[in-house]
Order: sequence, then C-alpha cells, then structure tokens
Amino acid sequence: MRKMNPFRFVFFTFFVVSSIFTPNAFSEAYTRWGLPADAKARFGKGGIFDIKYFPDGNKIAVATTVGTWIYDVQTGEEIDLLPAHATYVRSVAFSPDGNLFATGNNDGRIKLWDTHTGQNEATLVGPGGGVSSVAFSPKAQILASGSFDRTIQLWDVHTREPLKTLRGHEGGVYCMAYSPDGETIASGARDSTLRLWHASTGEQLTTIVVPDVWIRTIAFSPDGKIVACAGNTGMVYIYDVATGERLKTLTGHDRYINAVAFSPDGRTLASASHDNTIRLWDINTGDLLKTLNHQSFVTTIAYSADGKTLVSGSYDSTVRFWDSSDWKLLKTITGHTYRVYSIAYSPDVDKLAYGTGHKLQLRNSHTGEFLKTITGYGTHFFAVAFSPDGKTIANAVRSTSNVRKVRLWDVQTGRFMGSFVDGTSQPICIDFSPDGGTLAAGYRDGSIRLWEVRTGERLLIGDLLRTLSEHAQAVNAIAFSSDGSRLASGSSDNTIMLWDANSGKRLKTLTGHSEPVYDIVFSPDGTRLVSGGDDDAIRVWNVETGELRFPPIPHSGKVTALTSSALAFSPDGSIFASGSSDAGVYLWDSQTGKAIHTFVGHVFSVSDVAFSPDSATLASSSIDGTVLLWDLTTLVPNQ
Repeated sequence: MRKMNPFRFVFFTFFVVSSIFTPNAFSEAYTRWGLPADAKARFGKGGIFDIKYFPDGNKIAVATTVGTWIYDVQTGEEIDLLPAHATYVRSVAFSPDGNLFATGNNDGRIKLWDTHTGQNEATLVGPGGGVSSVAFSPKAQILASGSFDRTIQLWDVHTREPLKTLRGHEGGVYCMAYSPDGETIASGARDSTLRLWHASTGEQLTTIVVPDVWIRTIAFSPDGKIVACAGNTGMVYIYDVATGERLKTLTGHDRYINAVAFSPDGRTLASASHDNTIRLWDINTGDLLKTLNHQSFVTTIAYSADGKTLVSGSYDSTVRFWDSSDWKLLKTITGHTYRVYSIAYSPDVDKLAYGTGHKLQLRNSHTGEFLKTITGYGTHFFAVAFSPDGKTIANAVRSTSNVRKVRLWDVQTGRFMGSFVDGTSQPICIDFSPDGGTLAAGYRDGSIRLWEVRTGERLLIGDLLRTLSEHAQAVNAIAFSSDGSRLASGSSDNTIMLWDANSGKRLKTLTGHSEPVYDIVFSPDGTRLVSGGDDDAIRVWNVETGELRFPPIPHSGKVTALTSSALAFSPDGSIFASGSSDAGVYLWDSQTGKAIHTFVGHVFSVSDVAFSPDSATLASSSIDGTVLLWDLTTLVPNQ
C-alpha cells in the first residue's frame, strides 16, 4: 500500500474570479486524498467507527465517515485513504491469511480490499439495511456480515456469492463475531438478545435474553469458552458459551458501552464507553484493573496481535496507543473530527474557522495549515462568527453543565476575551453588526439580545443594549443586513421578523413557512432575504415589501442548520448556496431561483456553508465531521 498521489485539477471558467488556491498549495497532502468531484480539499478525517490491526502489526485500518484510513503504527503517519463516497464505513475485518480485508458500509455494501495494494477487489451487495459488522471465519473462506435489516449474511469469499442468510433477531443486528474455532457465530441486536449460531448450517443454537439491553458490541475469549457483550446499560455481561449461563456482570461505566475486546492471553477484557473512558477488567475476578481516559466518547478499541498495545478511537478526534504493561500513552494520532457544526471565513480570506464541539480549529485557508486550536472549559463551539475586523471570534456556548453564554476569543492568541451572560435561556445563533459594535444572539426562549462589543479594551464585553421578545418560540437564525440598518430573525414559530437594528422596532413579519425556520441570509445589497427550514423549501423575499420574489423553491431535504446558517450568498449576490439534510450542497441563481449546480460528497447533514470573500471557494461543514472546500473556478453549471 502506498500514499495516494495528489489529484490533478482541470480548470474551467464559470465565475470571473481568480483562485488563490493551487493544486499543490495545501501543506498536508492527505487533505486532498479521496476527494469527491469538484472538491479541492477536505479538513477533518471524519468520525471513527472501528479500528483493526493489519496482520503484520505494522499498520492499522480506521473505519470512518469518509472511508478507511491506513496509518503506520510506528510513526502515526497517514499511508492511504480508501474512500467511501456517499456513505460511511462502520466496520473492518481482516481475512485469516491476511490477503484481504473487508469494510462494511452504511449503504448495505461490503467492499473487499487487497491488503498489500489497497485495491478494491470486489463489492458485495447485501439484502438491505446498513452493514453494522463484518467478520471472516478463522478457518473457511467465508465472510459474515451483520445488518440493520435484522439478518446475518454469509458470503463465499472466493466466488463473492451469498451462501446463507441467518434470520431470527427482531431488531437490527449491531454486532457479530466468530468463535476462535470458527464453529460458532455470536450476534447481538437491539432486541435485547445474544444469539449463538452454528457457523456451517446456520442453525440457531442458543438465545440469551439480556433484559433491557440494546447490545452494541460482542467478543469471544481467545479460548472460545466465554463471550462478552455490552450496550446501553453501561454494564458488561459475561456468558458461558456452552451453557448460556451468565458468569459475571462488570459494573463501573455510567454510560453505554461501544466496544469490548479480550487481550490475546484472555486474562483481561477492555471496554470502551460513552463516559469517555476505557476500563480494563480482570476476567477471572471481575475486578477493575485500570481506567484510561479520553476527552470524549470512546467508540472503538483493538489489541495488537502480541497483546502489547491497545489502540482506541474517540470523539475527542484522536486515535491513541496504550502500552498494556503499564497503560501509559505511547502515541496519539489527531485530526479525526466529529460533527463540524459551523464554519466562518475571516474577512481577509486568510483563515477558516470551524467548530467541532469542544474545539475551534483555525486553518490557513490558502495552504490548509493548522494555525490554532482554541478550547475552553465547558465550551462547545456550535455557532461561530468573525468580527468584521477579523481580530475576534464569537461562539454560542452549549454545555452539559447548563452554561448559557456567548463567548469572545482573540483570533491571534486564542485568548478568552469574556462572555455575554444571560442565564435565562440558551443562545443558538449569533451575528456581528457590520461595524463590529454590536453582537446579536438568538435564544431558545424566543428572545433576541443585542450586546455592545467594546473596542480598545482587554475584555470586549459590553452592556446588554436591548432585548427583542416577539417570537413565540426559539430563534434559530439571525442576520444583519450589510449596511447594519436591519436585523432579520428566523424562528421555530414558522415566522421571520425584520427589525430596525438601531431602535429594535419590528418592521415586518414574513409568513409562509409551514415548519420552523432555521436559516436566513441577506443578499449583499440588502434587498433580498433568503430563508429555509423544515418544510423542504427555500423562499426569497423582497425586503422592502415583504413579498416573495418568486414561488418557493423546492429543496431536496431540509435546510436545517441548528446553530449556524446552511444558506450563504456569494459576495457579488449573483448566486446563493444551501446545505441540506440529504447531505447535498446546492447552488442557485439568486435572480431566478433556478438550480445551478449540486455538490455531492458529504455523508451526513450539511451544517453550514460559507463563500470565501474572494468568491473562489465555497466551504461546507457537516455532521460527518468534515469541511469540504469546493472549487468554484472549475465549476461547470447545470445544462
């Protein structure tokens, strides 16, 4: 397997602009690997679902929302990305001879890859439902796949044909494993059952009811005598394979468990949980031996074949390697982002900021180089916005500790500059006035608060200027017009309100949406307002009259960015972009409402879109944990 060569770009003329990007501009080559059509870079490696060691122990395969990443174990360096466009990879497994590995995709497909070259050898299409898990038989040329359609499918690896379908579960199959001797398959599902099957005949041998447990993970001990399973209760259950008797219940996690794994010597069981920990258990006594900590949910774990290392993947964006002799952290791979909620270009085009939960990442928008990561206690970076001078960035805080604030940060140093505090409700959306002197925030209780942003002081936090309280439900979107005279707000009460930004007087109420409004944006000249929401339509309004410029535009999916805006105008106002719950990014002619182009590449809902100030690039963020940069200079419009 080798590193992928950077893609070559063919340039077309669509907008009369010159791109500040060049094909080789990005400092990290992997940001250009496996890109969808029209994209020139990807920031964020996607969320982690599964990790497995290669048979030689020198590499790992990491199943993610963008495909399967291959890493060098010694250096932590990226070796390859096997892309999975339009879907995501949930699981990975290696054949006993080490020549093949399989990946199970959420679209119901299984891909077989050559371990040595990284070439796709075959694609198997299951009967239906996303593939939750894949496993090779230890002795036969058979691959088993578990599916959310409640079945387990057995495949002939040589002919690539289906052999048998195992049916019996009454809920989606979330996990599955072969016993070490290859004679038994264990499966767990949402129906609170652990089932054992005869691997050759497909006969169901044992059904174990695990009350109230949505079984998410399962593993055989190396000798095959016991099986461990776990799920939403936060407890690990150990069963005797021969009798079906429960031998132990391991308690200690306080949230559901995503993965369990036996050490190769069978003495230790590791469990990974949504409580941000990995726990190591003595399998004989059931005693807790050690607790390892991540900064967020731990999604997967795997032992190396020699048992010397445990690798883990987490929502904290890291892959971590632990020494099993003393449980010290050996190495950390970074860059795996989860759920990018918002993006913003700095006014000078030099920086792109994006919020990934508890972190705010800043990159050089020309080279892709990491500039800074801003973190703060109790801070989740959902909605983010640059001040007009580019020196400050604001974010709406959403926290498990019930913190209700809007915070300001110094872009150059990352220093915390203070908070706008109002403990009565949760801030959802924010926007700076064009002169930078006011910050508007929309709140869950239906109010809008306008805050003074002071200048020339160490802390920029000023007074509450006024509160606007006419919406009946949450304010999901807020925007200043380019001249700062008007403020628009979109709400879950299905309305849009236009306000005099100076006096706070309501000027108009725009009605027509039949569901909550989640996104609004003014045209650069301030004459039009575009809105979108849960009713699968985009509306373009005349700001002066409050009338629609043309009939609502049907939208494929909801325009639902809950913390930012999945709508954006190009700087010249000729087009606007929308992000959708169907994972698409759409371009529209702002004068006619006609579709211009569709960008396809995200696998989950698009959370935000933003044009670069020079019109060369459209950035989109997604719940799939990535930011894609779309090249507008190469674009060929719809015919």
